[in-house]
Amino acid sequence: MSTTSTINLRVWLKIPDAEAATVKNTLIRRMGFADSLQDVKKERLFSIIVDSGDPEKLARSFARELVNENKESHKVLFDRLSFEEGYVPVKVALHIEDGEAVSTRDRLRNRLGFSNVVEVKKATVWKLYLKGENQEQVAKEIAEGLLINPHKDSYEIMGKTKMPA
Repeated sequence: MSTTSTINLRVWLKIPDAEAATVKNTLIRRMGFADSLQDVKKERLFSIIVDSGDPEKLARSFARELVNENKESHKVLFDRLSFEEGYVPVKVALHIEDGEAVSTRDRLRNRLGFSNVVEVKKATVWKLYLKGENQEQVAKEIAEGLLINPHKDSYEIMGKTKMPA
């Protein structure tokens, strides 16, 4: 009997992230979020479904392949996805076939020999550091106004977090 596990690999830049800085500037300077937005950060999320093997050992191997240790940090979660307090995480993923996820799956399977990789899903998690009330509603407005293309992307607000008082 085989049981599947999901290895969630969260990856973010150690160096300044130009895309996140551009999104922050656009939201503050052009879209009117100066009163509610404090900061924007971004992560890549790989959700790798495997049907056998030691998830921890596999996660180390996947991180070696998918994370550039010179400029990126990462965190691994098994069979769950959670985020730290202090920001509203907005997960943006393609609702059409994701060629990059397919190519990552094929690379892990075929080139690196991980035949136990069933599927790879890829997403971007935008970490919105918001202040004030209705943070989830503000995150929804930001996602729909700037972070997604409704023709190809879907988004999910992963959880409401509060800024420390």
